[in-house]
Amino acid sequence: MVKDAIMNVLHKGSTTEGTIQINGTIRIDGKLKGRVETTEKIVIGETGVIDGDLKAKEVNLSGKCKGTITAENLVVLHSSAIFDGDIKCKKLVVEEGVILDGNINMKEKDKNAQELQKKERNQAHQYPDQLS
Repeated sequence: MVKDAIMNVLHKGSTTEGTIQINGTIRIDGKLKGRVETTEKIVIGETGVIDGDLKAKEVNLSGKCKGTITAENLVVLHSSAIFDGDIKCKKLVVEEGVILDGNINMKEKDKNAQELQKKERNQAHQYPDQLS
């Protein structure tokens, strides 16, 4: 079985409302008002329109979305994407032409990395003349 094979599709012309929970990947080319949560990837095609929240390991947006995107790893906003809302992820790719209005949070959840950054900030405040 191909890992990234799209197993679930909401086709162009389809409209749905509510919460969709998928074990795997979903592609949305229709309209959805609500929430989508998957264990793998969410792909929103150029004709896809989302009014709600998306949660997955990876989100690829080519259509329109208003809401919150939460990705464990990667969010890709393709050149045709229009996004209004908040993005929470580790990695973000924004192609030229994207319309983006919102907040982006790319904080690493790794506790060791956070402690190291905090320690470095504290040292910088204690010894600012040594950073030059």
